[in-house]
Amino acid sequence: MRQKIRKGILTLSALLFPLFFLFFSPFIIVVAASRGIVSASAITFTVLLLCSMVGSRLFCGWLCPAGSIQDQVSNSNSKLWNSKAKNISKYVFWAVWLSFILFLWMRHLPLEINLLYLCGINLHILTVYFIVATSIYLFALLTGKRGMCHSLCWMAPFMVIGEKVADFLHLPRFRLEADSAACISCGQCNKKCPMSLDVSKMIKNNCVDSAECIYCLECADVCPKSAIQCGIKGKSKRHTSIR
Repeated sequence: MRQKIRKGILTLSALLFPLFFLFFSPFIIVVAASRGIVSASAITFTVLLLCSMVGSRLFCGWLCPAGSIQDQVSNSNSKLWNSKAKNISKYVFWAVWLSFILFLWMRHLPLEINLLYLCGINLHILTVYFIVATSIYLFALLTGKRGMCHSLCWMAPFMVIGEKVADFLHLPRFRLEADSAACISCGQCNKKCPMSLDVSKMIKNNCVDSAECIYCLECADVCPKSAIQCGIKGKSKRHTSIR
């Protein structure tokens, strides 16, 4: 039942993506910054960072419209797409993109907050939306399961940083916990993981705390022995982050 609810929410998120594109656009935030404006997307990314200090990457697994698009594409290409090299590329792109935005803001002080900047339906916005949505679809189709999440996502680094800050400050946040004694190595968790994580190996190591985990809870729900639990928890000694 939980996965039906999650997938229903993701489907609705994808359907509403055109209406809320303004709040997630990596392009509009740059255009706004070039005019000294803090746009709605800038506020959204800040909120995601702050919320991830408690909710980790639940947004990615439960609400992200780009994630929903990729999950649909995985029916056509279920190739595993997860490695350190592939994962690090999004941080490189994100660092360059964010540095450019900060540079533009610094050049145009004092800043103006305009949450409705470029709000509306016009050919220009529709073109940008079409390019972004198509790029997400094609990249996942060419690479594999949630390829864009691993390699290109401009939102994931904000949430990963939020998780790291919470851990550094010893704040409890949403986590998974594994019971290796209960695991029967059936491999169902690996097959269900949309992020291509080796969940079975992580369970055996009593550590299911990964920067790439989107907390969709597919692994917890498919496990016949309930070897994975979830909740708001502090970081224990065995919670060594795995990429």
